[in-house]
Amino acid sequence: MMLKSACVIGVVLGLGAGLAHAADTRCQNTSRRMLDHLDRGDYSGATADFDARMKAALGADQLARIWPAIAQKLGARGAREPAHGERANGYALVVTPLHYGKSLVDAQVACDADGKVAGFYIKPHS
Repeated sequence: MMLKSACVIGVVLGLGAGLAHAADTRCQNTSRRMLDHLDRGDYSGATADFDARMKAALGADQLARIWPAIAQKLGARGAREPAHGERANGYALVVTPLHYGKSLVDAQVACDADGKVAGFYIKPHS
């Protein structure tokens, strides 16, 4: 009986880890797609995966002002480092280091369970 319970717990934990991995992978894809749109100047495309709250808070017109201002302040956009994921407060987070001139900043995308962008931050590299 105890072995049977351990197997059930293992399967449940494995499924939970699998679901978390799927959400993380979905967020990685969403983040990459969003950054690709931003790099091409396609601000409407960059907001396509925003959840309703993000669409209300940050529209394509605002991104069109904010995104180019980063390069104006820090220097020309350079390479994109490999992204890494983590989880916090029920959200999948993807952090992608971006080179601008001699600076390195982190683009952090938070995704909800559906893989929609629920948060987007540009902050100094940590």
